[in-house]
Amino acid sequence: MATLSQYWFQNGFFSGPFGLFNQPYSDGGWAWISSGGSSAATLARNRPDSEQTISVASQMNTPAVLSQLDSLLSGGASRTSGIMAQGVFWPNLPYYSKSPGAHGDSEMLVRVYFNFHIGTPWYCSDADGNISYYIFLYLDASGHLNGYVDGWSYNYDGGAPFCTGAINDALNGAVPQGTNTVQTILDEALALLSRSAFSMLYYLPGSGTKTPGNVSENADTDVAIAVLP
Repeated sequence: MATLSQYWFQNGFFSGPFGLFNQPYSDGGWAWISSGGSSAATLARNRPDSEQTISVASQMNTPAVLSQLDSLLSGGASRTSGIMAQGVFWPNLPYYSKSPGAHGDSEMLVRVYFNFHIGTPWYCSDADGNISYYIFLYLDASGHLNGYVDGWSYNYDGGAPFCTGAINDALNGAVPQGTNTVQTILDEALALLSRSAFSMLYYLPGSGTKTPGNVSENADTDVAIAVLP
């Protein structure tokens, strides 16, 4: 049974908390959704019964994946959150200005990220921030789903007054090396769909649920990959 989904974003398109209303309907039937109240942006999507979705955060938050990412951290750094995922349009990525033409401005990448804490000597403040990897997904000429780690970034607060240089050196060494780990995780996840061919790829904020009625989720903490045969 197909589902008509409408999303109401509080902060902006594919950003922050949102309300979702799912209305299933039968073939040849019709569906409607009443107003969800004030919002910064909305999205309506007609979702066929053949749609397959993958919640990125759910797929990443497994003991095996978390262990691999924890192995990237050293020198007093530790992960302080689960893995989160977010759909981000290409112009909004932190390294967009280095190669603006690498992707289309309307193309979305998946930001996979987690929070971290770094302890410092007594004469500096501890640092808290996040590490992000950006994944580009696409369908090849045969309709198979492919993807690669397009880039990385980090940001943090703290480390003053003397430790920011050492923190930057540590992160600049560890974070880029993590792209190989994230690529391996991605390849393993995509292998589950490698035998299927698809005609369309798109993204849905949150988990991609089709649960009928009202749902509340956050586009900053999860995004769903959706494909149609």
